[in-house]
Parts: sequence; structure tokens; C-alpha cells
Amino acid sequence: VRLISLLNDQINLRLIHILQTNQFPDLPTKWAYLVLGSEGRREQTLKTDQDNAIIYSDDLNSAEIEMITRFAQALIDSLIEIGVPECPGGIMAKNQFWRRSIGDWKDAIDSWIATPSGENILNFSMFSDMRTLWGDTGLEQELCVHVIQRAKENGIFLAHMAANVCRFPPPLGLFGRIKTIKQGPHAGKIDLKKGGIFALTEGIKTLALEIGVLDGSTHDKLCRLQEREVLSDKQVGDLEAAFNLLTFFRLRSQVAAAAAKRDPDNYIAPSSLNRVQKGRLKVALEVVDSFQGALSSHFQLNMLRR
Repeated sequence: VRLISLLNDQINLRLIHILQTNQFPDLPTKWAYLVLGSEGRREQTLKTDQDNAIIYSDDLNSAEIEMITRFAQALIDSLIEIGVPECPGGIMAKNQFWRRSIGDWKDAIDSWIATPSGENILNFSMFSDMRTLWGDTGLEQELCVHVIQRAKENGIFLAHMAANVCRFPPPLGLFGRIKTIKQGPHAGKIDLKKGGIFALTEGIKTLALEIGVLDGSTHDKLCRLQEREVLSDKQVGDLEAAFNLLTFFRLRSQVAAAAAKRDPDNYIAPSSLNRVQKGRLKVALEVVDSFQGALSSHFQLNMLRR
């Protein structure tokens, strides 16, 4: 996943260089192009799309902002042209919502936290994985300080983030059996992202925000949570093993799909696994289930108003 993320970083940087050299030689300074979500954590797989944003200084003039706007549109259109899918949710720097001054971004983050709707939790979560790929890193650092401060001041919002994580239980049925999709194009399969990986990355991110940790991969955040004794050594070992296994199965399935000239996705058929692999998958999903229970207890979700 780090290799795939590095490749995507280099594609982005090469396109930025080409556009700046050929079309935008007079780009202003004091702005930054951010990657978000899994790319921000350097955890991309073969099924990926764009999640990016732009942040610029409050003191840029209208002509400078207009040039950044045209550059952002050209960059995202170029990414789409060479085969990088656009984000279905529109989380791309070519859209005005994801292109703002640092003051406007701070206001947006404050409004998201004030109203913890599903959409606002998603937006905040995306920005909790931001990473400057090109431009002024000082803007990202300033915004990171703001995000961390607001998160630590708003335990109720973090509880809502945790509740959102717990909305997606792992596909385990009676007696711990793996519960597959019953009908449709993915019948007989499970969704590894929705049924496990999402809960791990988002739950670990929420715990990390509570102690003021924003940057880094899921592994990095687990290490910080272990150092701060938020999670025990055993919990960290179980969570890391579960995350690694689910990501491995996800990647292997995507590689097989690409080799067969099918579109990679996040699904896997347990029937395609041998007995040992299926047993390991079941244990990993049980770790996810246990982690969601721990999150519910930690953030006292039974006390949360729905």
C-alpha cells in the first residue's frame, strides 16, 4: 500500500510539474495541494480514486486565487484523463467546496464539529488524514493544529465519530460464522473495506485524535496509542494483525481481478480461501467486532443521544 501510494504521489507531482512548466509558469506561492483519506495515510490499494483539496493563504488576491482555481481544474482533469478515477463524492480540488483559504477551512471545520451529521463526520474524517503533496507545508501545519485543538475540545463529536464506526459491524453471523452477501452481483462474498478495514482505520484515527495525533499511517497511530497506553500491547498486536490480514486479502483479490481484466473491488469470496486462511479471516473479523465494543465502551456510546 505504501508503494501504490508512492506511485500515485509521483504521478501527481509529475503532472503538477508539467502543468506548471507548460501552462502556469507564474503560479503564486502560499498555497498547498493536499491529499486526503487513504492517500493521506499512504494506505492506497489498486481500487482507488481521488481525494484531494487545496488550501491557500488568506492574503492572496483575486487574480492569484483565480490562477489556483484554473490550475486545480487542469490538474484534476489531467488525472482523470490518464485514468485516475474521480471521487464519486466530489472530494476533489477542482470543486470549490474543497478549495478554500485557511480561514475558510477553519470555519468549515468548526461548523462540521458543531453539527455532527453523517456528511460532516465524513468531511472531518477526510481532513484528519491530510498530507501536503505540493506547496506550502506551513498551511497544513497550521490547519492541523486547529483540527487537533477542536477535536480535543469536543469529546461529543469524537463520540459521534466512534458511533459512525460502529454502524458497520463485521459480517459475522451465529456462532461466529462468516456471513456473506445473499444476492446480487457480490453474492457469496464479503466487503472487506466496509466489513472490517473501515472500522479499524476510522476507529484508530478517532482514538488518535483524542490524544492529539493527526498524521501518519494506521500503524503509526497504533504505535502512538500504545506509547500513551490508550491501547494495551495485546490490543495493538491484535489490531495490527487484523488490519494487515484484511489489507492483504483485499490487495490479493484486486491483483487477481486486474490480471483477469476485471475492475478491482473490495470483495472476497470466503469459499475461495483454504481452511487456514478462512480461520484467520474469521479471527480478524472477531478482532474488529471486539474493537467496536471497546470503542463503544471508551466513548460511552450508550449515553450518546441519537
